[in-house]
Amino acid sequence: MASPASSESRLIRRKLSLTPLFHQTDMMGVIHNAVYFLWFEEGRMQILLEILPIEEALRLGAAMPVVENTCHYRKPVKFGMPLQLHTTHRVEPAYHGRLVFKHYLLHEKLRTEMAWGESVVTLVDRHANQLIKAWPESVWQRYQALK
Repeated sequence: MASPASSESRLIRRKLSLTPLFHQTDMMGVIHNAVYFLWFEEGRMQILLEILPIEEALRLGAAMPVVENTCHYRKPVKFGMPLQLHTTHRVEPAYHGRLVFKHYLLHEKLRTEMAWGESVVTLVDRHANQLIKAWPESVWQRYQALK
């Protein structure tokens, strides 16, 4: 198990194109507020699966539950709007029990901010239901190598 301190943190970025679907709209004709958290999950999972693929997580008995989720809605998103989700994560030199992901939802053509939020996950032993304080060496190396 490892969590050695190296140098300093660095920011990684991932981008995802999204098109809101009709079934995601509410009675007001805009995308329902809960859908944003599903989109944030897609952005977060782009990064998390690079660190710990599902098959490996199951083998290790590890889970990465969300412990905080926020969303700030700026402009209404409607059916069919071309969107781009930008997710960032600061790769830290040591694990402190939390991984923070920031999400920015933009209208792809107008470059207008539609919403932004943050997701925080932790690493838990699924069987003992306890926080994992140090990552397996192979997972930690993969995390540190993210670009």
